Amino acid sequence: MLDLRRLRYFVTVADELHFGRAALRLRIAQPPLTRHIAALEADLGIRLFERSTRAVQLTPAGALFLEHARSVIHAVGEAEETARKMAHGMVGRIVIGYASSIPMSDAFSDIIRNVSRSMPEVELAFREVSTANQRQQITDGTMDIGFGWSATKTSGERVRSLVVSREPLVAVVPAQSTYAGKTTIEFCELAMESFVTFPSGYGSALNAALEDLCAHAGVSPRIGATASQITTLVSLVAAERGVAIVPSFTSTLQRSGVAYVPLARPHVLELVVTWSEPFSSTCVERFVEFARSIALR
Repeated sequence: MLDLRRLRYFVTVADELHFGRAALRLRIAQPPLTRHIAALEADLGIRLFERSTRAVQLTPAGALFLEHARSVIHAVGEAEETARKMAHGMVGRIVIGYASSIPMSDAFSDIIRNVSRSMPEVELAFREVSTANQRQQITDGTMDIGFGWSATKTSGERVRSLVVSREPLVAVVPAQSTYAGKTTIEFCELAMESFVTFPSGYGSALNAALEDLCAHAGVSPRIGATASQITTLVSLVAAERGVAIVPSFTSTLQRSGVAYVPLARPHVLELVVTWSEPFSSTCVERFVEFARSIALR
């Protein structure tokens, strides 16, 4: 196996075509440098330099070998730089899962924007994953970071969560309904309406919040149409297929045919960032640090 140090010595001599000057650049004595070049030639079985009392020249074989030596040294340098960046979380890949509506939140946008600016060489891969499924994917290592809604913690798990924002829920109602002009609405006023929800097997935190609101109001929800995307859910309300309970940031959709009405008795969902410890990589650790710096500010 070739000695990388000898390759660097060879390239320096080839640049200078003078053993004395090369030794000065390398900050070593000339005799050891001469021995290293001779040893490299012996390892390769070729002469790299033609030496005389007046000049040093590359042989044809030496000139060809020089191209490859430079490539090897450059590749090793890049590998070393990449390793250093990885150690400091500057390069890598982070797989990020998010529940359906969360990318519309300010917290999500703020965190992703700051991470992208501060770690431009880190690849961020996104996938939509329900809150209910995020913990399992983080535990089995197929996902690094989850953006979801708060859930009951299970002791002994390696999964950790950080609340980054608290999002009030609002009712989204058809624009022509009697509710649309209200400044607030009591949830019990919606008791006889059909609710547009996510599918029952989707593991939606919004479905769970609706059930909680119904339980506190002493009513059973009447489930109408279902949708797997928050935009479709709002569109179904616009089509007068029912009403829905959504995070207040959903109002940024500015969908015609609907109105967003705050609940008279506020109900809040906690938006959390979830990860596994120990961290799967330094760049994931840095991501969590950014999330901490932005959380609830």
